[in-house]
Amino acid sequence: MVHKFLFDMGFGQGYYTALEMVFNPRITQIKRIAKEMHVCVENRMNSQAHMEKMLSDFKTIFNPGKIAVIGASTTFGKWGQVIISNILAGGFKGKVLPVNPKGGKMFGLDVFPNITDIPDDVDLAFITTPSGTVPGLLAELGEKNVKGAVIITSGFSETDASGKKLEREIVEVARKSNVWIIGPNTMGIICPHAGLFATGSHPRPQKGSVAFISQSGNLGNQLIDWAEQQGVGISLFVGSGNEAMLTCPDYLEYLEHDPHTRFIVLYVENVEDGSRFMETAGRINLKKPVILLKGGSTQAGKKAAASHTGAMSGEDIIFKGACRQAGILNVNVPSDLLSLSAGFSSLPLPTGNRVGIVTLGGGWGVVTADECSKEGLVVPELPERIVAKIGKYLPEFWSKGNPVDLVGTRNLEAPAVAVEELMKWDGIDAVICLGVVGRHELVRQLLESTRKADPEVTEEFLAHVEKMGCEFEEGLIAHMAAFMETYHKPVIGVSMSGTGKGVVRPVPGSRYSAVMYQTPETAVNVLAGMVSYSRFLSKTGGG
Repeated sequence: MVHKFLFDMGFGQGYYTALEMVFNPRITQIKRIAKEMHVCVENRMNSQAHMEKMLSDFKTIFNPGKIAVIGASTTFGKWGQVIISNILAGGFKGKVLPVNPKGGKMFGLDVFPNITDIPDDVDLAFITTPSGTVPGLLAELGEKNVKGAVIITSGFSETDASGKKLEREIVEVARKSNVWIIGPNTMGIICPHAGLFATGSHPRPQKGSVAFISQSGNLGNQLIDWAEQQGVGISLFVGSGNEAMLTCPDYLEYLEHDPHTRFIVLYVENVEDGSRFMETAGRINLKKPVILLKGGSTQAGKKAAASHTGAMSGEDIIFKGACRQAGILNVNVPSDLLSLSAGFSSLPLPTGNRVGIVTLGGGWGVVTADECSKEGLVVPELPERIVAKIGKYLPEFWSKGNPVDLVGTRNLEAPAVAVEELMKWDGIDAVICLGVVGRHELVRQLLESTRKADPEVTEEFLAHVEKMGCEFEEGLIAHMAAFMETYHKPVIGVSMSGTGKGVVRPVPGSRYSAVMYQTPETAVNVLAGMVSYSRFLSKTGGG
């Protein structure tokens, strides 16, 4: 009654509210909470709309139809020449639009003096011109409704205070212009499923399911080059550079929904928003394995990272602990990134840590058993029935245990029999096969020596022996893939010698590929990583 009387007398809503604060604080608290909830919901809706736009634009950026290269050049070695020649030579099927103030013709294409002179719509632009030109170019890209800009140009936050200021400026311009920035100071991107190769180095990795995101362009390009050599298929590579606008979690958000990507490899030196990174990476890791190498774990590394990308690295121990909690595989050296990506993309996940070992000779078996023990993998004793079955194909003096030592047998059936008998047994979760594949290279060397040493040997005989060796190895690799299809357990190979055929050996018609590493410890490390991830999924119900 008092409230109504005062309101009716003209004291107004403000006085009425003040009385509520005095006489009924609970109502005031409820109103405050309601207002905060309204703001929270509104922020969430804005954030969701922002995310949906970003993911929609990313689909265009990483699957573009029309590309502009700003600063395109025919001068050998200039960034404008390096990028556009890679795009064209890589077989991009869309339209490539060179931009250079001189105009004319370049690589048989019409050159536009300015981005605004292009009559067509443009999906993605590469900028290779000096840093001072970038703000104005981004504004022009906005006028053309270009979705994204890959800024190859350096000279930003990785340099000095003025570079940091310029980097803040380009982000502000890009936001106003609705243009997403990749970089700056990036080596470029590779999108094999879109036929787009646009990096400073010119590898041509095959299409696949492994995505690489790297804050270091040079290290990322080296990994991509290795991937091409070793037969690891790539879904996407992004050199994220200084991450002025788009950061690692943004790319992860896209990869979560990318149908081509099944595994994600990260090289990071700095994580700006640690909580968002861990939340995003941890969520995605339940569906797609995330393998990570963090640079700047030592004082020397932190100093190098600061001068390289302008990054400031955080506490390595805390970061690794958070990764373990999220089930993210944290490795120590770049080669582990590639080894694990080969294994995860080619093999079924093991369901446990029990390992059967098949080896052409005893020494490798001993070393591998030691490595398994160090990594928490178990090498169980074999039942008598399996010993008896394998023993039918081996000399009496074989090891009669696990590791299965083939004692250098020439029986061509023995390796496949040994591997399958172990795969059949429910006491084994994975098999490591050592030295059986790769013998062909040793045979080839013997054939060459025989050709030089024996004047009576015929080329027909030498060719026949070489053909037999090739067919044996191809047959065994096909058997490995078939065993994985049948028993849903990984077979990890270690080659007797380097062959130049790469780690991943695809088998036509099979969803799995054989993998052939160069050392036993690599095979064990990969298996241990896969077992760790499998356990994480079992605990969390992911997968």
